[in-house]
Amino acid sequence: MAEIFFSNLPHNCTGVELRDWVESHGIKTIATRIILDLVAGVAPAFGYVELVHGSRIKSAVEALNGKHLRHHKVIAKPVHAMVRAAHRSALRS
Repeated sequence: MAEIFFSNLPHNCTGVELRDWVESHGIKTIATRIILDLVAGVAPAFGYVELVHGSRIKSAVEALNGKHLRHHKVIAKPVHAMVRAAHRSALRS
């Protein structure tokens, strides 16, 4: 699984908006996740996108990092599998 982590998203960005923005740059996606603040019910400006073609993650990050979504300069970074595995194991504890 190849995912990109996005930060500095607009606070009211939706998964559909993020997916459409990523795909408008020619990058095919499988799924998007916007992380919501459970108390406020709004997005705290970050999310994830899973790519169809994991082998293209480096070029996808280069194409998206520093681009603007609305008036926000978005930061894009690859999610490393080992970090996700460690996070999952911490959640199970």
